[in-house]
Amino acid sequence: VLLASCKKDNVENPANMEKNLIKSTYVWDGGTPEINEFTYDAQGRISVQKGSTRTYTFNYVSATSLIVTERKTSDNSLHQTQECTLNDKGYITKMVFKNPAGVITYNYNYVYNADGYITRLEGFSTPGNGYEVDYTIVNGNAVSSINYNNGVLNYTGEYTYDNSKLNKTASGHSGYWQSPLLFGKRTKNLLSEYKSKGPAGATTWHTQYAYEMDAAGYPVKLTTTNVLNGKQGVDTYIYK
Repeated sequence: VLLASCKKDNVENPANMEKNLIKSTYVWDGGTPEINEFTYDAQGRISVQKGSTRTYTFNYVSATSLIVTERKTSDNSLHQTQECTLNDKGYITKMVFKNPAGVITYNYNYVYNADGYITRLEGFSTPGNGYEVDYTIVNGNAVSSINYNNGVLNYTGEYTYDNSKLNKTASGHSGYWQSPLLFGKRTKNLLSEYKSKGPAGATTWHTQYAYEMDAAGYPVKLTTTNVLNGKQGVDTYIYK
């Protein structure tokens, strides 16, 4: 999960973002394009994310509460809601997923360090039944992660960055939506490579990232290569 922008974030993020992501298109291995369009409010906060299958509407209830309504794009029927708790910086610390009947189906907890980077993610249906990820942040970048299933080591992750490219995208090393504000500071630089290894040390995932940039330093195209099988995904981005 790695890839948006806004006035508040200009102060917080060294990438000094000045544009908002308004459309992204993703194609995996020559398949059907997945398109997302983004709308923002007067404060630069994401207000609508409309995708090929789901549309999310963001209701900022108060300084500490956000409710997101997720509907099926095809017929506008309610799929689920996400009730989010925000900290004093506006970052999501807790997400509670509820089905149309109001029953809780899943939870996310996000933990941030003093600099505003996510250092821990917990996802669970019931306490003790889910996964946890701990991130190590160095010089504004998440350089490694330790991933657990129900407290048992599942795999470790290693991140490599292109230090010549500042991250002016919508995402960092973790986050549910491509939001410029809701999931803390994004990584300082753009990711160039990611590897994961199982408990025995065998490589389980390996991807490489190549970018095409515009004159202002925003990526307009991202090609992700799965080194293990040779397949590629292509993201294209439009900003305003």
